[in-house]
Amino acid sequence: MAILFEILRSGNDFSCKADGGAPFFVGRRVPYDGNIGLYNIFAKSKIERLNYNASDFAKQHEFWATFIEPTALCEGRNFLTLNTYDRAAFTFGFGQFAAHVPNGDFVKYFRAMLALPNADDYFPNIKLISNRICKVELPPAKPIQLESDTSTDELMKYLNPDLSEVQDAEVIAAAKFIHWTSQSVAARNAQVEEMILTFRSSMQAADKRVGIDGRTADQCCVIADILHQGRGGKMTWPLVDAALKSSKPFDNLIAIGAPKWDGRKKTLKEATHARG
Repeated sequence: MAILFEILRSGNDFSCKADGGAPFFVGRRVPYDGNIGLYNIFAKSKIERLNYNASDFAKQHEFWATFIEPTALCEGRNFLTLNTYDRAAFTFGFGQFAAHVPNGDFVKYFRAMLALPNADDYFPNIKLISNRICKVELPPAKPIQLESDTSTDELMKYLNPDLSEVQDAEVIAAAKFIHWTSQSVAARNAQVEEMILTFRSSMQAADKRVGIDGRTADQCCVIADILHQGRGGKMTWPLVDAALKSSKPFDNLIAIGAPKWDGRKKTLKEATHARG
């Protein structure tokens, strides 16, 4: 049976109740680059501390559980991380999966979530049809496909109708993902599995483009993080190639990206070194 979510607001802070249960924090209304949206990872945030730890998933995923952890640390680590204020419209999870990329990590993750047995409890009007995320209205209305190989515009509008202000639909969508992930091990596994699939794909792409066979795990980890964040821009592959051919490949890989990412690069460097 579908779970009923009730919105509670205190100033700029939004919380929800699920079927009349205890309130849980969703996010704070924040401005960003001309937009208004929700964010929930900040000092003294009331969001549940549900963090990714490689050791919790090492038995199932072995090396890959450790390989994704440095990027998880860079992204805030919390399975419940949310922002709805930038061009992605809706970003969620410890890997900050972003809804604006067709067939991207968020889309694949949401498809996996919709395949779980309790999906109807959270999104009763959203179904997987031919492996596409679709909105299903009452008959005789036809299902509305929300994403394709070229666009996620309708999916973004469903999750976050308006970037100029926080909307009820946005709060409810966020609350559904937060509550589901908090309550379900399977939902957290879906995040981990998608993150690993993304990083496996990144390594395959890197090997084809610049050749990484024989490279150390820390160098490969930095390459995966660069691709995950996209901080190399259009020059990613030439920059990665040049770094790998240099006398200090790890240091030069870490250096890729604008100065505004120096904090992330420092965290990444420390995390990869801590894991050997």
